[in-house]
Amino acid sequence: MQLESITYAQFEGKPEKWSITDFSFGNINLIVGKNATGKSRTLNVIAGLGKLVSGEVKLTFKSGEYKVIFNKDGKKQKLTYVLKYEECKVTEEKLIVDSKIRLDRGLEGKGKIYAAKVGKDIDFQAPPSELACTRIDSIQHPFFEDLYKWGKNLRHYCFGTQLGKGLYTVFQKDKEEKEPNLKDAEQAVAIFKKGQRNYSPQFIDNVKVDMAKVGYVIDEVNIGLPVTTTFERTFGEPQGFLVKERDLEGKTDQIEMSQGMFRALSLLVQLNYSLLASIPSCILIDDIGEGLDYERSSALIKLLIDKAKNSRVQLIMSTNDRFVMNNVPLEYWSIMQRFSDHSEIYNYKNSKKRFEDFELTGLSNFDFFTSGSFEEKRH
Repeated sequence: MQLESITYAQFEGKPEKWSITDFSFGNINLIVGKNATGKSRTLNVIAGLGKLVSGEVKLTFKSGEYKVIFNKDGKKQKLTYVLKYEECKVTEEKLIVDSKIRLDRGLEGKGKIYAAKVGKDIDFQAPPSELACTRIDSIQHPFFEDLYKWGKNLRHYCFGTQLGKGLYTVFQKDKEEKEPNLKDAEQAVAIFKKGQRNYSPQFIDNVKVDMAKVGYVIDEVNIGLPVTTTFERTFGEPQGFLVKERDLEGKTDQIEMSQGMFRALSLLVQLNYSLLASIPSCILIDDIGEGLDYERSSALIKLLIDKAKNSRVQLIMSTNDRFVMNNVPLEYWSIMQRFSDHSEIYNYKNSKKRFEDFELTGLSNFDFFTSGSFEEKRH
C-alpha cells in the first residue's frame, strides 16, 4: 500500500497554524525547497502518522488534522483515513475503503464500526485519547491491517544526522540478544549483526556492492572492537563498524570514517536489511546527500532510485542541495514553497505543463527551481 496524497493542518485559527493541502506522491519523490519551507516538517508529519496508526506512540500531540489517501499496491482500490485531534484527544476518526465507510467516530470516542463477521455496522466507544484503528481484530476489522502494516513498516532516516556514528553496541555473550529496533537509525551496528546472522552472504555482498556504487570501494565490512581507541570495559566489549578499504592496508573503524562515508554505510546497511526482510512500505530520507561530495551524492541518489524502481517500496526524499536537484529527474520533483502559515506543492500532477515546457529549454533542474518557472496560478 502506497501513500497517494496527504492534507494536513495543525492549530487551526491560532498563531501557530500550519498546513499543506493535497500533497500528491508517486513511487519515487524528491521534495525540494529553500530552508524553512516545510520539507522536514512534512516528512515528520508522515512519520508521525505512521507511529500513531501502528500504535508505536500514544496520542501526545496537541493539535492535528490528517486526510490521507492510499492506493493498494497500484490497484484501483483506495483507502482514505481521516484523523483529527485537539489537546491529545480524538475529535474525528474515519476510515473509508473505496466508498464504503468502515469506521466513523467523533467526540467522546463514540461512533460506528463495521463488523465483518456479522456484516453490519455496530456501535462502539473508544477512549478519546486512543485511535480506534490500532484495535486490531483481523476477524471483525480486517480493513485496519493495511493501515497498521504501512505505519509499522515505514522507515524514516535523517541523513544529515550521525546515523549512529557516535554509538557502539555491547553484545553480552551470556544473555539473550535483544532484538534491535529497526526503526531506530542509531542502531545500525545491531541491525548489521542481525542481517549478517540472517541473510549472509547476500547481505554482506549487497552492502559492499552498494558502497562501491557510491564511490567507497571496500573489500570487507564487519563489526568488532575499534582499532584506534579503547573503552572502559565494565560489562562487555563495544562493537562498531570496521571496513577494509581496497586502497588501504589496515582497517578503518567507524571513529575514523568520514561522516559522509559512515552515513552512506549506515543507511545502506539498514536499507539492505529491510529489503531482504521484505519490510519497508515507505522510506523517508531527509536531507539526502548531506555531507557527501557531488559525485558520491549523485551516485547515492541514483542507487536509491534504482532500488525503489525494482521493489514495491515508496521512496520520499528531501533536499535543498543543487547537486542533488540536478541529478534527480523533474518527474520525481515536488517543489515546496511556504506562504505565511501554509506550504504549497508544485509537481507533475498539478503543474505538468510548466514542468514539461521547462524540460524543453535544456537548462539545469536547479535553474527550474531558482527561476520560479514552476509557479502558476492554480486558484
